[in-house]
Amino acid sequence: MTKIRLDCHHAHRLAVESMDRPLSWHERLRLRFHLFACDMCTSFVQQMGVLRHSMREWGSEDDPR
Repeated sequence: MTKIRLDCHHAHRLAVESMDRPLSWHERLRLRFHLFACDMCTSFVQQMGVLRHSMREWGSEDDPR
């Protein structure tokens, strides 16, 4: 059986992967459990969300040329 607890390195990897593909229920559970206990990783995930949103907004603007 795979352990539930993630370290920060693996939590970051899963958070980034979740932006490109749906996570399995087991991966989501492990990530949520880690984020519940780790403020630094929670901040990382929030910052990645802001960055992704900003990049989408920037990419959707009309070309000024």
